[in-house]
Amino acid sequence: MADKQKILIIDDDNDIREAMKSLLSKEGYEVYSAETAEKGMELINKVSPQIILLDIMFPKKETQGFISAKEIKEKYPDLPLFVFSAINKEYAFEFTKEDIKADEFINKPVEIDELVKLIKKYI
Repeated sequence: MADKQKILIIDDDNDIREAMKSLLSKEGYEVYSAETAEKGMELINKVSPQIILLDIMFPKKETQGFISAKEIKEKYPDLPLFVFSAINKEYAFEFTKEDIKADEFINKPVEIDELVKLIKKYI
């Protein structure tokens, strides 16, 4: 039997982490999660995920997601990185996956069916 594909979710919101973890696990993925960017970076080395889902905005340092996205893509350029946030053009912020150096940008709330389609495109 083939190993399950591993997904790492990095988001400060516990409800979002747990909901996404539950839904993606039901889709057959092995899902890991971290509530801080620092813990997420540690988990990348420990579990070797096939894809990372990263929140952009963090409470203590709002730019942490941007910084982490850049670090992840520099260190792991071939590792698919999806970033997501509730901050979008409705709130006077408009950025694209190219601005963030991510493979995909997803607006919250995340539509799980769309997310699964995107994941399958990459892994």
